[in-house]
Amino acid sequence: MSYLSAETSGPKNFRALLLAARDLISAGRLDEARQTLDALRADAEAMKSRALGEMTLLGYPRKLHSAYLKLAKAERDIVRRVGLQHSLVPPPQAMAALGLFDPAERRVMTELARAPVPRIIHQIWLGTLPVPPSVERWAIHAEKTGFEYRLWREADLEKLGADAHPSYLRMLEIGDYPGAVDIARYAILQALGGIYLDCDWYPTRDDLGFADLLPLIGLGAMAEAVPRETGFGSLLLANSFIATPPGHPVFKRMLQTIPDIVAALPDAPAWWSTGPLAMTVAFRQTSTFVAPADLVAAELSRGAPMSDVEAACKAAVSGGGDGLLIAWKSW
Repeated sequence: MSYLSAETSGPKNFRALLLAARDLISAGRLDEARQTLDALRADAEAMKSRALGEMTLLGYPRKLHSAYLKLAKAERDIVRRVGLQHSLVPPPQAMAALGLFDPAERRVMTELARAPVPRIIHQIWLGTLPVPPSVERWAIHAEKTGFEYRLWREADLEKLGADAHPSYLRMLEIGDYPGAVDIARYAILQALGGIYLDCDWYPTRDDLGFADLLPLIGLGAMAEAVPRETGFGSLLLANSFIATPPGHPVFKRMLQTIPDIVAALPDAPAWWSTGPLAMTVAFRQTSTFVAPADLVAAELSRGAPMSDVEAACKAAVSGGGDGLLIAWKSW
């Protein structure tokens, strides 16, 4: 039977039905959850409703697509899960402008592929929450491994001119600090180059640094664990670690283009419009080195105690590998 009727139609009820389906999945009532999701998918009004998010590559509203993915994970259907993860992106044309470089820009990108990355580590912390303990550790690590270190706050970014970017300002106004940090990192790297690190990385050691483990020549990033359809293959690059010489055209293009993407996809998650997906589309137009997978030594749960962090650092060093990063949100 259909879960939709004249009494249950409309944006609010579409959202309510989606939440109900998610609750059914959490409760293990998977057949009922699928019936609810299938009923939404069969309803033409629901499929066009902005309440369920922008359309994905699969032709589903994003939030409905995500609910189907949650169901596939609960059902342990690996084929369906992989397909839904891969296609949980907007159609490639939504990001196409990020890949438009003229011949002069391409020549600059080729030259910069042979240029060294400045020995400076950048981090950004916005808002009123206390600065996380990882920041002090990175400052120590940088000094001991021959790097400068800089933590950027709102006032520093104003001096750089980041506050002239409309998306950065808008995200600050609404308290979307992750989105604002996305924009700020591109502005910093375009102007100064160096290594950008999110504040949820923690260094395992000080006897090895980035210059010992990475080429630090040209543009570089890390790969995300989950592949996505980017329009240029399935490799999705993370923007939590970026290395670059200054003046790279990819950052200028992103800063120019992201406001239009945000306007076209106003309800999209940051990882689409300002984060890894947008960055990947731009980066795939030029040579990019990808950091080795074992650069990340461990991933800890959010709010894990410092004793767990110290144990992970000890294990990384004693294990004999080159793992330098621990993923850890202390806040």
